[in-house]
Amino acid sequence: MAEAVLFNLATDVLELASSIIASEIQLGGGARDELVRLRQTVEKIRAVLLDAEKEQWHDARVKLWLSRLKDVLYDVQDLLDDVVTQNLRGKVNSGDKMSKKVSVFLSKSTHRLKVANKIKEIRKRLDQIANEKDFFHLEPHLSESTIATVRRRMTHSFVRQEEIIGREEDKKEIIAYLFDSSSGESVSVVSIVGIGGIGKTAVAKLVYNDDKVNDCFKLKIWVCVSDVFDEDLIIKGILKSAPALDEFQEDPEMMRNLQDIENKSKDQLQSLLRKVLDGNKYLLVLDDLWNEDRQRWLELRHLLMGGSWGSKILVTTRSHKVAKVTNANSVIHVLRGLSEDKSWNLFRKMAFRDWTESLDPELEEMGRDIVTKCTGVPLAIRTMGYLLYGKKKDIWLRFKVQGFPEIPEIDDGIMQVLKLSYDHLPSQLKHCFAYCALFPKDFVFDKQTMIQLWMAQGFIDSLEGNEDLEETGDSYVSELLSRSFLEVEAVDDYTGEVKMFKIHNLMHDLALKVAGGELEMINRNEDWISGGIRHASFVSQSFPLQKVMSLLEATKLRTFLFLKSRTSVQNLSPKEYNKFLSKLTHCRALDLGFADFYVTPSLGSQLTHIRFLDVSENQSLESLPNSMTDLLNLQTLKLSGCKNL
Repeated sequence: MAEAVLFNLATDVLELASSIIASEIQLGGGARDELVRLRQTVEKIRAVLLDAEKEQWHDARVKLWLSRLKDVLYDVQDLLDDVVTQNLRGKVNSGDKMSKKVSVFLSKSTHRLKVANKIKEIRKRLDQIANEKDFFHLEPHLSESTIATVRRRMTHSFVRQEEIIGREEDKKEIIAYLFDSSSGESVSVVSIVGIGGIGKTAVAKLVYNDDKVNDCFKLKIWVCVSDVFDEDLIIKGILKSAPALDEFQEDPEMMRNLQDIENKSKDQLQSLLRKVLDGNKYLLVLDDLWNEDRQRWLELRHLLMGGSWGSKILVTTRSHKVAKVTNANSVIHVLRGLSEDKSWNLFRKMAFRDWTESLDPELEEMGRDIVTKCTGVPLAIRTMGYLLYGKKKDIWLRFKVQGFPEIPEIDDGIMQVLKLSYDHLPSQLKHCFAYCALFPKDFVFDKQTMIQLWMAQGFIDSLEGNEDLEETGDSYVSELLSRSFLEVEAVDDYTGEVKMFKIHNLMHDLALKVAGGELEMINRNEDWISGGIRHASFVSQSFPLQKVMSLLEATKLRTFLFLKSRTSVQNLSPKEYNKFLSKLTHCRALDLGFADFYVTPSLGSQLTHIRFLDVSENQSLESLPNSMTDLLNLQTLKLSGCKNL
């Protein structure tokens, strides 16, 4: 699905394989030796996966290789999950014999041989893929921290104020924060937080160049930090602003030192910094800050405390967590999208040769629809206006109909800016974020249900091995909220705990893009994509059963969700329903809410891998079959509204 997915998938396969090899499960037929060789092959492949998942954005051959590898790793995971599940079933069925040292699993030699042959066949497929990796000259990396992609995004403080539309109130509020000296500290922090492209840097520039701000601060400094939080680089950036101070103009030695900062040692840089800041009221803008390491911030902060009372550090960042690292009590100004009117004014200025003239009504209607898709994000509005400037109506229509992910011209604009935020996510959060694209825009997520779906797919890691997965999932939601990937929709009136959340429309576009072809929202009248889909949701009220079955036959779905009430499977005969379930043997999350059907006795044997099962609002369900106890991997069962149960 998303970057680092394959690395995590390979890690899970290794853990499963190691667990089985170390257990007393009777495999037979040389399967244990084959499994050892398979594990060795996966270890070799995993070593280069992080590099490969970065390279796939630049090399189509690597992307194709990863796609083939993903299919095999999913097959391995399913097979090993089967082995573990059947072993558990054998223990359950053996009753008092559970204490036996040797498991009863695969007691029949034919079954053991079948598993051994499957492991051997998959191992051969993996060996072939492993041999192909050498063509790509990939570098081994076993953690994301060793493969950080450094992109120095340079910004400057200059701005033409007439080009920034709709930010007057934000500018006023932030300037008021800068003039407020009640923090109790000589140097305090104000943070501007918002998603990529929302205009944080632009607002900081407006503030930085305001006449009242110029009069208030003796020294103003602009430093673009970007990906690399390097103390020496930040100090050098500050020192480059120092020659503007009058007292240094008449100090030849100081001027020589400031002109030669690239050759100074760390101690010399810090000494110069103290001379520049001590006793001066300064404003320091740290633009595009990503650092989440509190200790590294404190080391820098210690060097900045020499300013006189009322000095301020203005930070722009995409993450509340980054803002909190600077100071738990720091002022945070959350930057929202532009209003509808301001958005239209900005778009009109960018898209038309003379934006003051009256417009063609048809163009204006399409333009306003396009602006709505931009959801108030200035970067999106500017990019779309720039791309449509001087274009004919058919091009406008194309942009109106298609979403951002399908328009390649914007890849170097909006999506690349947003993807930078995604690249900074820990790998386990990348899975969870991309999975949100399985739901339509403006969908209101129930936090508990979403966490249960993440659990079903194995996206939630229990680092200590004994942590509650739902609690860990709750921390994932909090992290995604703090990084501006999700937005709070509703909280508990008493506890203040987040109960519902949404995803910003542009972030939804990003989730679709990074999810690739593995995830699909399916509408009734679409030509359905088949093959590589692993997660599918159905967003219309009904679907032809023939189309549903053709999709299931062409894919190995791990998620099957109906998002509308009264679905197409509500009137299936027992035979049709049995056939329907027989195509979901790989499924881990199945939502059949509002579908009236009789649960068949074979349910347990068909849904071997199921973790999440929702049969809410089923009016035909009077009892659960005994086979429900065969769902040994089941974590979540939803039965609300089953009035006749």
